[in-house]
Amino acid sequence: MKVEKVEVFGKFVNIHSYGGDIFYIHGSGGSGSVWKNQLRKLGGYAIDLPGHGDSEDAEINGVDDYADFVVTTMENLGGRFFVVGHSLGGAIAQKVYLKKPDIVKGLILVSTGARLRVLPEILEGLQKDFEKTVRFIVEKLFSPSFEDDEIKKDVFEEILRCGSKITYRDFKACNDFDLLEDYRSGRVRVGRALCIVGADDVMTPVKYSEFFVKMINAEISVIDGAGHMVMLEKPEEVNEAIKRFCGL
Repeated sequence: MKVEKVEVFGKFVNIHSYGGDIFYIHGSGGSGSVWKNQLRKLGGYAIDLPGHGDSEDAEINGVDDYADFVVTTMENLGGRFFVVGHSLGGAIAQKVYLKKPDIVKGLILVSTGARLRVLPEILEGLQKDFEKTVRFIVEKLFSPSFEDDEIKKDVFEEILRCGSKITYRDFKACNDFDLLEDYRSGRVRVGRALCIVGADDVMTPVKYSEFFVKMINAEISVIDGAGHMVMLEKPEEVNEAIKRFCGL
């Protein structure tokens, strides 16, 4: 793997680069490293969103601003991509498609939805008692059957590194994101889409993905024994679903 720095809107954005035609977008409080199991097996590029991982921060006021950074980064890399987005990253992926459909070969929406409401106590807690709230969030991210404490610790520490300000910004961006009526009215039409979701996901339950199946005829892969962090919990199953969809 090589790491690339791409200048976008005067800021340096960090890219985990394996080459290929898949572009990964991480979720709230994370970084591109969450896709390590997919990058190693399938290739592609994983962005550290502004203020995450090793990317410079920027003025971000919601999902649209993140999507502008992603679109410009993809254009700088050149070509067309299958865009894979997890949770907040899935919201961003949807906006990327709406802004620039010609650079998107297909959408792969992982543990996400057309609307992403957040509990008020989480938004408040991220500002008032950050570490305690992060512990609460991490407890909800994994299936009860998932027992790898090292991976849970890595996710916990990644969010702590991201910090209260940016993690709150991410969760608020999720809370403000809402395309439900756009899908219901037919204003959003997507060529090809795949939803990947853990059967035990309590953050973005299976019904969120089933909405896409109903509205845009998306394919769906429900993965048993996985929660919200399905790509870390069941990487081989996620990789197989992506491979089939992308024709790899």
